[in-house]
Amino acid sequence: MRAWLYLLTAIALEVSGTLSLKHLHDQPLTRALLTYAQLTGAFYLLSRAFRRIPVAVAFATWEALGLLSLTVLGAILLGEHLPRTHLLALGGLLLGSALLGHGTHHPATRQPATDTPPPADDPARPAPTGGQPA
Repeated sequence: MRAWLYLLTAIALEVSGTLSLKHLHDQPLTRALLTYAQLTGAFYLLSRAFRRIPVAVAFATWEALGLLSLTVLGAILLGEHLPRTHLLALGGLLLGSALLGHGTHHPATRQPATDTPPPADDPARPAPTGGQPA
C-alpha cells in the first residue's frame, strides 16, 4: 500500500513540476530550484514505488495519470484546447494501464529471488562431489 502512496505522490510532484516549467523563464532562481526539487522528488518516489509494484504497471500508471492530469489541468489552468480525440487517447491510456495491472496480484505471479540458500535436505540442492577435506 505504501508503494502506491509513493507512486501517487510521485505523479503529483511530476505534474506540479511540469506545470511550473511553463512559466519558469520569467521567475527567480528560487522558483527554478523548487521546480527541480519537485521533479527530483518525483523520480525518487517513483524509484521507491518500483520496489513493490512491477515496473510495467508503475510506469504505465505514472504515464497515464500524469498525462491525464497535465492535459486536464492544462485545459483548466492554462486555457489549452482539449479536442475529443485527446480525450479518446487518454481513455485508451487509462484502459491500457488498467489492463497491465489486471494480472499483477495473481498468486502465480513470480516472486523476486532471495539470497537465502535452499535447505540442506532440499532435493533440488546439488549433491556434494569429491573426496574428503584435507
